[in-house]
Amino acid sequence: MGKKDLQKWHLFFGVLTAGLFLLSACGKTDVKDTDNGTLAIESVVDDCDFEYFYVAESERGYYFWEFIDEEHPYPRLMFVDKESGQVVPLCNKPDCTHEGRECNAYYPGLDFGKDGIAKYYLQYYDESLYALGVSADDYVTLFRIEEDGSEWEISTKLYRTDYAGTGHWKQPEILLVDGFAYFVDWKQKVMKLERVPIGGGTAEVLFEGDSEAPEVQIYRVKSYDGTVFFQAHIFVDENIEHAAGGLYQYDVSSNQCRMIKEGLVGPYSIRNDFVYYGNEEGLCRYSIQDESTEILADQPMNVPNIILTRENIFVYDQMGDDTLTAYDYEGKEVFRVTEGLKPTRLFCGNSKIMFGERADEIGLRQCYLDLTHPLDELRWEELTAD
Repeated sequence: MGKKDLQKWHLFFGVLTAGLFLLSACGKTDVKDTDNGTLAIESVVDDCDFEYFYVAESERGYYFWEFIDEEHPYPRLMFVDKESGQVVPLCNKPDCTHEGRECNAYYPGLDFGKDGIAKYYLQYYDESLYALGVSADDYVTLFRIEEDGSEWEISTKLYRTDYAGTGHWKQPEILLVDGFAYFVDWKQKVMKLERVPIGGGTAEVLFEGDSEAPEVQIYRVKSYDGTVFFQAHIFVDENIEHAAGGLYQYDVSSNQCRMIKEGLVGPYSIRNDFVYYGNEEGLCRYSIQDESTEILADQPMNVPNIILTRENIFVYDQMGDDTLTAYDYEGKEVFRVTEGLKPTRLFCGNSKIMFGERADEIGLRQCYLDLTHPLDELRWEELTAD
């Protein structure tokens, strides 16, 4: 998002949470609605579903890892200021050019025998940012980053990896909630869901697949209203078509896991004790309490990403025609977005903005959709620094 794009975002950022975020090397500008003056402020931090933790949201803004390209061979940690709309490297170093390794927005990548970060995952938790990587002694590690990017440190070592010997890295599933890091080691053939106190401690196993199964996958660990949800896909034999599993719920108070929806192994979102997902029948809503399913929209959907906001159900059919469709909670289609860039994946958003990822001949790119525009002007655009 360049400087000319800032004007297009003035409405979006004017209605979001106020708050000064001091980045001394990256100036800010006041943004006003030219007809009505400064717009009212409201918080939307609770009005979002960050299914994939590639973009983190705080009260003050959004954070994301810049993708590698010829101009930026060292990906930086970027910040989108909600008040001004500027996209800047997360660096508070005076007079920094923000180019190269000396910039505070640069964090070392994975390297043998050194602390380094795999620049994909980000989560904002308890006034800090968290990223994943490998420690100098070969542990998959959770790193804590100060909110202004000024300092970073090892927070929690999860499990030992063979990265030094193999050079292979596969990012684990992870979720930070209620003082714990919930994680899944993707290197294991039969996976298990574990948790460890943020800051370090003894890990405990919460769910473990059948050790006799040829393969068990655990993924999409989420939290809603104090409850942790996850999916398990259990292969019964070597034939990938013969599998069981579904959506599970971990009850923190009883320390027990139970399946709440058999067969649900695709993308889902949860709101008010309902699970929303798509399949060959259409857009579905499952009641956890009543154990009943309602089909809201009866057009088939192929592995759609689903994001829930207060007003709408957003569906992005990642195997379909690259169309983002918004429904109301009665299942009525409200609008579609077909213009602009074509994201290959939708991974987070709220009522005002959506973030996605697109692939091109160079690599991967972040893109965004400003939902404050009139419906006939909605289009995906690339998210770039000013």
